[in-house]
Amino acid sequence: MEDWEEDAAEALERLTHSPMADAVPGTIRIVSLSQPTGRMRYQTCEMDLILQAPGIDAEPLRTEVVLDRRYWPDAGMVLRARISQRQPRMIDVNWDALAREKR
Repeated sequence: MEDWEEDAAEALERLTHSPMADAVPGTIRIVSLSQPTGRMRYQTCEMDLILQAPGIDAEPLRTEVVLDRRYWPDAGMVLRARISQRQPRMIDVNWDALAREKR
């Protein structure tokens, strides 16, 4: 996403009182995850994460994400994310980075 797009998205979040309006740049570290099963291209991945961002204590989170099995992450991977300061369990992860990482 371009800088101007990020700025516009953040302004819109503030105007709409989104819980992500106070989000700060941070990372998620994948601690553990389920493995793909069967042959379906898109599958649900259950993950245990550690959220880290300035001013926010490291926070564990269990979540589910639908991913393309070609770009399935590995335990230990770290991805950029935006993390809400008020509600640290609210995250916006750059899942597209998995495709670039796995090429």
